[in-house]
Amino acid sequence: MITTVTLNPAIDRTVIVDKLNNGAVNRVKSVREDIGGKGINVTKVLNSLGSTSTAIGFMGKKNYEETNALFKEVNIETAFKMVDAKTRLNIKVVESSNNETTDINESGFEVSNKEIEEVIDLIKEFAIKSEFVVLSGSIPKGMDENTYYEIISQINDKTKTVLDADGALLLKGLKAKPYLIKPNIHELENALKVSLESHESIVKASKQLIEDFGITYVLVSMGGDGSILVGKEEAYFAESLKVEVKGTVGAGDSMLAGFLHGLIENENALAYATACGALAVSLEGTQTFSKKDVISLLEKVKINLLKF
Repeated sequence: MITTVTLNPAIDRTVIVDKLNNGAVNRVKSVREDIGGKGINVTKVLNSLGSTSTAIGFMGKKNYEETNALFKEVNIETAFKMVDAKTRLNIKVVESSNNETTDINESGFEVSNKEIEEVIDLIKEFAIKSEFVVLSGSIPKGMDENTYYEIISQINDKTKTVLDADGALLLKGLKAKPYLIKPNIHELENALKVSLESHESIVKASKQLIEDFGITYVLVSMGGDGSILVGKEEAYFAESLKVEVKGTVGAGDSMLAGFLHGLIENENALAYATACGALAVSLEGTQTFSKKDVISLLEKVKINLLKF
C-alpha cells in the first residue's frame, strides 16, 4: 500500500476563461471543482491505476460536507484528522487562448500542537503497513519548516519515504534521508540557488544530493522539456509526450503517482510517470484518467540513458 500525506488540503476550483483581463470583467467558459492537495492528487491517480492507496492528513470540519461529497466522486480511501476550521479554496484560472494558469491560493487553517501530535501518530500508524509514504505540498499555519524532517525521521525505519516539497521544507527534509524526492526544475534550482540549464548540470546536482543525503532516486520534472530520473549509478531522460495542454494543475502529482505505481509493479516507472504527466495536462482541473489511457501511451514514451 501507498499512503499519501496532505497536511494542507484544498478544494481546487478550476475556472476556464478565454483570456484573463486584469481590472476588467471576465466571462467564464466553464468551472469545475475537485478535492485537491498534492498527496490527495497522488492517491487519486494511484487509485485509477489499480494501486492501493490511502490519503491521510488534516481536513477542515466546517465544510466537510462539501469535501466529503468531492471525495465520494473519486472513490478513494481516506483517514483524516479533523480540524475545527474550513478546508481552504484554491482558484485556478486557466486561459484557453494560451494555456496559462493563474493560481489564487488561500493559506488555509491553523493547527495546534495537540493536532500536530495526533496527525504524526496517524502517519506512524499507516507507515507500518505501507510500502511508501508520500509527504507532499505546503503545510498549515502552526507547523514549521522542520515538519517533513521530523516526520521522515520518525518513520524512515518503517517504510520508504517520498518527499515532494519546495524551499526550506525540501532542504530541511533532505537531512532525514528520504528514499525519493520529486522536485520540478524550478524547485530544484530554488533549493540549490543555482541555474540548471543543461541535462548534465541537473544530473550533477542530483547526484550530489544523492551522495550528501543518501537518497535513492531524484525525479526532476521539467514540464514540456521532459523529465530526468537520477540514481546513484545511472540517469535517464524521458521526452515529454505531445498532447493538447488544457491545464497543468496536478501534473507533477500525476507523474509521481505513475512513477510509484511502476516501482511497485516492477514496470518501467519513468515511462508510467511520463504517460501520467501527459494525461494530467490534457485534462481540465485534477480529473482522473484510466489505466487503459496510460497503457495506450506507454509505447510512445522515449527514454534515453544519459552519459556524463
